[in-house]
Amino acid sequence: MALKDLKEYPDVSFIENMSSEEIQEHYMQAMQEKYQELTGKKLILHDADPLKLIAQADCLLLYQIAQYADRAGKMALLKYSYGDYLENIGALKGIRRIEGSAARTKLRFTLSIKRISTTVIPKGTRVTANDGVYFETEDILEILPGEISGEVAAYCKESGNIGNGYGLGSLNIMVDPVAYVDSVENIAVSEGGADRESDKTLAERIYLAPSAWSTAGPDDAYKYWVKTYDVAITDVRVFSPEPGIVEIYFLMQDGELPDQAIIDGVESFLRQEDVRPLTDLVMVKRPEERHYQIDATYYINESDRNRAAVIVKQVDAAVLEYIKWQRQKIGRDINPDELRKVMVMAGAKRVQVRSPTFEKIPRNCVAVLDGEAQVIYGGVEDD
Repeated sequence: MALKDLKEYPDVSFIENMSSEEIQEHYMQAMQEKYQELTGKKLILHDADPLKLIAQADCLLLYQIAQYADRAGKMALLKYSYGDYLENIGALKGIRRIEGSAARTKLRFTLSIKRISTTVIPKGTRVTANDGVYFETEDILEILPGEISGEVAAYCKESGNIGNGYGLGSLNIMVDPVAYVDSVENIAVSEGGADRESDKTLAERIYLAPSAWSTAGPDDAYKYWVKTYDVAITDVRVFSPEPGIVEIYFLMQDGELPDQAIIDGVESFLRQEDVRPLTDLVMVKRPEERHYQIDATYYINESDRNRAAVIVKQVDAAVLEYIKWQRQKIGRDINPDELRKVMVMAGAKRVQVRSPTFEKIPRNCVAVLDGEAQVIYGGVEDD
């Protein structure tokens, strides 16, 4: 079961898809029939007749009211609902929108000398890359006698994407100095930060919620709990290679692979007694990368010569979107036809794709570009 299944449910209209013209036609007909009933005379309205102009204005207002009525009905349906209306549908199943999550990383603190006593780094010790964004330690860190360094998890003090993408060693300035600590650095790229849960993700969790009314067991139940753990998790695959064994793979926003800290957090969360069946051994794993390359040449129509510079930019953007699309789903086959399609839609007349070739990848893998895309503009051709 997936959110795309929800889109396949029938479309409904609480006003029978009436247009403004249809409302005006019904209104005018009813007015003329009532006039003839009351007076015995036929009502003839010319285009410039003030009565007809007033009636047309009334019809416009009635159409606006009908639109509100149609929306009011649809807001009670998961397929159409959004915003606060969607949150109230979630309330019927005990589901709340997840607020933004903070990016996480792991910090290594190094002492200036080995000590004969334990060095304590308090919980909440802050570090930064000197850009106004701060991370703080999630727990107390004790560096034991004779040791020179220690590691501890940390999270960004601001929720959202702002804390993502800090490369190794970039968080290296201590805001809260600790005696004997010489340096600090992040030993994992920060990730997991996400803005407030979107309507799309909330609707999907509401849709999956019935599967989670008991402890996890069905695929959808595990998917529900994994997505509940962190709003930045966008794709989840669940497998059972043998009875009692559950393997779970997931991706972060934009197809980013999770780091070990998030994997450990999800695994710990799923092993709670009220989440998993007692007999399930849950193993959360990082999807395996299946690399591919892009090598393509494209041409544009002679008639589009004056727009060549614009089309080149559009094609470049389309290739980037393809790269992102390819890695956003675990088990998504490497598909050169999709690359060709997006390039043509961006304005290319003809596309020669030398690489990648179609490849069916295992369901626990994700396709990741190897190196940089080699996309060559071959010039214009006759239409």
